[in-house]
Amino acid sequence: MGADTQQPVEPQREPKTPSAWWILVRTVVTLVLVVVAYYVLPDDVKDASAAARVVGFALCVLALAGLILFLILRHDAGGVPARAEGLLLTVVVSLAFFATVYYRLAQIKGQFNGLDTRTDGLYFTLVTTATVGYGDINAAGQAARIVVMVHIVFNLVFLGAGVSVAMERIKQRRQGLH
Repeated sequence: MGADTQQPVEPQREPKTPSAWWILVRTVVTLVLVVVAYYVLPDDVKDASAAARVVGFALCVLALAGLILFLILRHDAGGVPARAEGLLLTVVVSLAFFATVYYRLAQIKGQFNGLDTRTDGLYFTLVTTATVGYGDINAAGQAARIVVMVHIVFNLVFLGAGVSVAMERIKQRRQGLH
């Protein structure tokens, strides 16, 4: 081979982004799996000390917050549908997390009025997240009230910021297309 022979350069391919339908299917399947796991998986942590449960709760909230911040701040990897999927899945996981915490906390006498089943825990979580507050289930004990306050702040700061940024990016994308 001579010095002037060059190998053909292959053009770099852009990574293929999944279609919006595939993202929707993945999101729905994940949603169903998280709800099924919420109802089916055991969550008995009686052997853990109160301090370990508080630390575990704090670490989970921080991990969810970190995941939301990551999804908000990441670049255009996967486009708008993928970012929306990530934020939606984070919301679903945070709902299941808080529902589990409420259900477990309700097992301690005097913490909640009207929260007796996992469905009650999920219902209370959705009502709290949606800021509806029907009043049929309420936090009575100090630990339950603290968890509800953490949940409300989490919703306001992280979920609100995630939705706001996602909507702004979608708006910017649409304006760029027109």
